[in-house]
Amino acid sequence: MQIVTLDQIRSMISMPEAIEAVRQSFIDISNGLIDQPEPMQILFHDDANELVGDCHTKAARSKDKPYFTIKIATGFYRNPERGLPPNDGMVLVLSSSTGRPVALLQDEGWLTQMRTAAAGALAASLKATGSNGSLGVVGTGTQARLQALAIRESTGLNRLSVLGRHKNKIDGYINDMEQLGFSVTGAANAKALCENSDIVVTTTPSTSAVLHAADLKYPLHIIGMGADSPGKTELAPDLFGAADIIATDNHAQCLQHGDFGVAVRAGSVEETADRSFCDILAGKAQDLDFENARLSIVDLTGLGAQDLALTSAVVSKLDLN
Repeated sequence: MQIVTLDQIRSMISMPEAIEAVRQSFIDISNGLIDQPEPMQILFHDDANELVGDCHTKAARSKDKPYFTIKIATGFYRNPERGLPPNDGMVLVLSSSTGRPVALLQDEGWLTQMRTAAAGALAASLKATGSNGSLGVVGTGTQARLQALAIRESTGLNRLSVLGRHKNKIDGYINDMEQLGFSVTGAANAKALCENSDIVVTTTPSTSAVLHAADLKYPLHIIGMGADSPGKTELAPDLFGAADIIATDNHAQCLQHGDFGVAVRAGSVEETADRSFCDILAGKAQDLDFENARLSIVDLTGLGAQDLALTSAVVSKLDLN
C-alpha cells in the first residue's frame, strides 16, 4: 500500500482542478454512477454540553473507477488554543475488485477542506453577480478562507465582507485575505453583512442560527456549508420559508444533517421543497431561474463522491503498480 503525504497531495491538485473534479462528481451522482452509504458522525461535547469537535466518515465508489474510498475527517474547534490545527484526517483507497488497500492519503483533512470549498464555488456560480459583486462570509477559519478563494476562482468576486465572533480573528482574516488580493471589510452584524453582499456563504460549526430572514436584503444567494451533522445549524427556518429556490446536495442527507431538515421539522417548508444540486449542475433543472430569484439557498452537507473525486485526481498521478 502506498502512503502519500500532505505535501505530495498539495502539489497534485490546484483549486481549478478541484472545482472541476467536484463538478463532475455531482454530475456523476445525477447520472447514477455513484454508490455512497449514509455518512457516520461522532460528535464531541464538553462538560457544558457545548459542541467542541466532530469526526465524519464518508465513503463512495464510482461504477467507472477501479477503486473506492473511505474518508475520515475530524474538526476539533479548540485545537488552535493547544497549538494544533483544527482539522485532520485521511483517505483510504481500496480496490473495487479485491477489497485490498492500495493507497493511504495522509491529507490531514486538506482534501475535505478543498472539496468543500469547490462545492461552494459551484453553488456560488449559479448566481451571476457582475464584476462589482460582493461575497459575504460568515466565519473566520480555514473554510472561510478557502471559500473566498474558490468562489473568486469560479465567479471573479474580489470584494469580501466578513462576520465573526472574535475581533482578533476577524482582524486576522481581513489581513490574510487582503494579502491575497481581496478587498475586505468587517461586518458589525448579520444584517450589515447581507446588506453588503450578493452571495453569502456560512462556514461555522454553529449549533444556533446565524442568519435569519430579518437580516436579509434582496436579492440574495445563500450557501450553507457548516451544518453537516445533526445538532448543527446556521440558517434559520424562516429563511427557507422565504426562499424562491432551495437546492440540496443530497435530499435525504440534508433532511437528517442539514439546515433544510431543521426548516422542514420546524414546519417552515415542505419536505418536497428542495431541488437536487446534482441535477442542477447536470443541466436537468433548467426551469429554475436563479438570476431572477429574490432568495435562493443551497444547502450543502458534503458527499463521499466529492472525496472520491479529489482522491481520484491524486491517484491518477500515482504509480500504484
